[in-house]
Amino acid sequence: MSGDAFGFNKSKQSTADKLKTIQPQSHPATPVPIERVDAAGDALGFRSRERVGQGVYRRKREIGPTVAINTRAPERVAAPFIQFCEENRFSYWEGIEELMKRADLV
Repeated sequence: MSGDAFGFNKSKQSTADKLKTIQPQSHPATPVPIERVDAAGDALGFRSRERVGQGVYRRKREIGPTVAINTRAPERVAAPFIQFCEENRFSYWEGIEELMKRADLV
């Protein structure tokens, strides 16, 4: 009977010797075209989460010290305000400031 029928002596090898035994696959798997992958995902109801094109990134302004204001607004007020901010590319605080300027409060 051999002294190492079950391969227990391999556990006594150093980590470097164990790493030397790792070999890459002889041939890499053939990549599947991304169009086929997307088509298979679409057929199963999955949608891509990747951005379509480059997004518009705005530089954040330094505004100085801030105060948090949390409010609940009726949808009839919030929806037009949000649309106003989106159309004018305002953050909410900039939208409030603009409306205050128009009302001659600032």
